[in-house]
Amino acid sequence: MKNAENALKWEELNLDYEGENKYASFFSSTGNLHTYPAKAVPEMVSDLIKKVMSIKSIKTVLDPFVGSGTTALESKYLGLDFWGSDLNPLAVLLSKTKALTIDNTNYTKKRLSDFVQQVKKEYPDARLIPVCTFNSIDYWFKEENIRELNFLKYKIGQFINKANKVNREMYALILLTAFSSTIRRVSLTRNGEFKLYRMSPSDIKRFSVSAIDEFEDAVTHLLDMLVVANDSYKKETRSTICLQNAKSLNYLKNKSIDLVITSPPYGDSKTTVAYGEFSKLSLQWMEDLLKRYVGIEVADCNCDEQLLGGRKSEWSLQDEKDFYKSNEVASLEIQMQSRIREKKNDIARAKEVLEEMRGCINNNQFVSTDLLHKNEILYQLISERVRLDIYRKIKNSKTRLKDKETKKLAKKNAIEYMKQMENVYSSKYVIRQAHLDEKLDRVTETLDRNEKSIQKRKEDVLVFLKDLYKVVLETDRVMKKGGFQVWIVGHRTVMGKITINMEGILKDWFLNRGYECEASLSRKYSFKRMPHHINSTIERCEEVNTMMNEYILVVRKK
Repeated sequence: MKNAENALKWEELNLDYEGENKYASFFSSTGNLHTYPAKAVPEMVSDLIKKVMSIKSIKTVLDPFVGSGTTALESKYLGLDFWGSDLNPLAVLLSKTKALTIDNTNYTKKRLSDFVQQVKKEYPDARLIPVCTFNSIDYWFKEENIRELNFLKYKIGQFINKANKVNREMYALILLTAFSSTIRRVSLTRNGEFKLYRMSPSDIKRFSVSAIDEFEDAVTHLLDMLVVANDSYKKETRSTICLQNAKSLNYLKNKSIDLVITSPPYGDSKTTVAYGEFSKLSLQWMEDLLKRYVGIEVADCNCDEQLLGGRKSEWSLQDEKDFYKSNEVASLEIQMQSRIREKKNDIARAKEVLEEMRGCINNNQFVSTDLLHKNEILYQLISERVRLDIYRKIKNSKTRLKDKETKKLAKKNAIEYMKQMENVYSSKYVIRQAHLDEKLDRVTETLDRNEKSIQKRKEDVLVFLKDLYKVVLETDRVMKKGGFQVWIVGHRTVMGKITINMEGILKDWFLNRGYECEASLSRKYSFKRMPHHINSTIERCEEVNTMMNEYILVVRKK
């Protein structure tokens, strides 16, 4: 064991990294093998591992939520053996590629560069191209890009199949990662989104990208980065990355681990980061090649239902006592139940005022300004319904506005619309009042839906936490005595108001299992691929701030 007397204290670690995430601490700041949601900061992961190494001699690292492979790469760079898993097939592909060791880098680079040039040369005269198709392919890709991607897929499959067995998987990892990156770049999805949202019609008209050129750039960039990485490794290490549920670490068999360092999902995919939806298009194009050449079986191109808190989660622990021993969990459940009562009362009051409005309309009377403002929640829902109708009308028109401009215009027009509805002297007053009845129909649907969903929201949160607790049990099972666990988490806001203290919950669970808390650290995100606010899932018009801080819990097994 190392002497830690002169080591930097945990609290003295400088975690305020500036600028965008570097993809690895020894890659250039613009380095990026492939876009991926909510990536950890590589410098932070590296510094945390080094800190543990200054206290204890470690050889093995585990990340049960391997994601895009940041921990895998930093572990390899520091000369440590790595085990990791993920339920997202794309994450497994990216992590395997990131942790790849290339033998004979000059030959490999030339071989793949020659292949790309041959593809570019052959494509203009290509006639018979095998067709890959899936539901809504022409919705997400332009016709020419579909043809280019089909050609690329066919040539990639040919090349990998003809390669010798020693290099086949290495070539497959590099080319399929570049192909996936190309798919993302030429798709008609909006930039910077986790979920699948299509570009506006005007953006689609302007969109003109060559998949062949994008593929060439992706392969060239990827090879350059991997060569740099291979020249930087201190020694040979082992990296094992599996398509596996974090709730079962059976792939480790009898292996025990010195260090767990991980960043779990913030919550279920439906309400936070939709990893499966982000990966869907790539997996639909590549699922057969992934299975055949990399051994990654794609059971479902959208894995969100399989992830923590998904529909297919099961809670089969016989005894829930340890789960509920957490004071933070108990407090959270009380807060959620109180919020449920509050929201149900709010909905009931809104419905009472809504019926007053309907009474006016049924009696051929106008709804007064006082009545419109009698219930603030109802007024906000009416305003939001107006905004959505205007937004959709603009989107369906032949305007060339970008989506951001469309949203801004819809918001401005909605404010003016509501003013006209309230102003008896407005020339639009009568027509706005006449359309109020149909707006109230949709608002009623929203209130009914919210009333049903509020209780389920609490259940969804608890299902996610119970799934996460299973992972804690598993990491504890494989952890060596004296070993460290480092969990990087964010605190979510649910039901519009309630903050889930993820660090506190994890701390309770670990302390109850006999761990000692080494440190509780926090840092502000300098770069995070998430919106600064989202609409509450309970109340569509209520904006909720997303996480702008992350917390690092460090515990040690006695």
